[in-house]
Amino acid sequence: MVITIGAFDGFHKGHAELFRKCREISSDWGVVTFEPHPAEFMGRIKPLFRLKEKKLLGKFLGIPEICVLKFDEALKNLTPEKFWDFLKSKIEIDGLVIGSDFHFGHGRSGNAELICELAVADGISRSRVITVDLVNKSEYSSSALRQLVSTGNVRKASELLGYPFFIVSRVIHGDERGRTMGIPTANLEVDEGRVIPADGVYSCAVRAKGEYRCGAVSIGNNPTFNLEGTRIEVHLPGFNGDIYGEEITVMFLERLRGMRKFSGKEELILQIQKDIDESRRGFSEFGEYVYRHTLPLEQ
Repeated sequence: MVITIGAFDGFHKGHAELFRKCREISSDWGVVTFEPHPAEFMGRIKPLFRLKEKKLLGKFLGIPEICVLKFDEALKNLTPEKFWDFLKSKIEIDGLVIGSDFHFGHGRSGNAELICELAVADGISRSRVITVDLVNKSEYSSSALRQLVSTGNVRKASELLGYPFFIVSRVIHGDERGRTMGIPTANLEVDEGRVIPADGVYSCAVRAKGEYRCGAVSIGNNPTFNLEGTRIEVHLPGFNGDIYGEEITVMFLERLRGMRKFSGKEELILQIQKDIDESRRGFSEFGEYVYRHTLPLEQ
């Protein structure tokens, strides 16, 4: 198998060249990645995507195989040479495509040049060992994407990813406050350990019950009602089904506004209706995207 290796916090446009090179060499290729993300394991970042989401993205991008290595203290402390030996014990490798800024082994002491040398020394044909200079590395980077999403700029993040930023989360019971206002919402489990968009209201496309639906999504602590903690609430206009306990996919299309406190229910309801109208407009644009692309997230 021809492999490419990386933490791959999502597969963004900057990774596309790696995958293209793998396909050029062989139809039998795959991605080697880590769970958790090494920087998350060391407490340096919150990741964009969880493993289940990476696997959905793999289907979207046509990645034949994703090999997941458990990142722990033992793996973290391997020397570059020992890491290469460990990798070979897990996968039969006959080709390698690597980004020029790749580092591996304890303290990131190994680089792209070293892993290529190790591969050739083990008998892999030099023609099947390729280093790729990734274009626009500072723009197409997971760090840049985490910053964009965490500040609410989901439209720009989607441009760099090549698909809308999304989360997959389970629907849980909430206070049912929205239902009393005639605007029922599905409350989602909040994973505080990963990146979620900044507090505010978003136009979204939501995959539930096997279909894409318009969604207006609120993230925050509902200041009008003085609630505590971050909540993610999804309103699906015109939908009356029961999705409690189910996992749904929420694709963020546009941030409509920030979170703010209203004078009362009446003012809040009027604003929510405006948010729903804006979400419908955003979803109609998303419909054009659906027709042009095979989307990830076919649950």
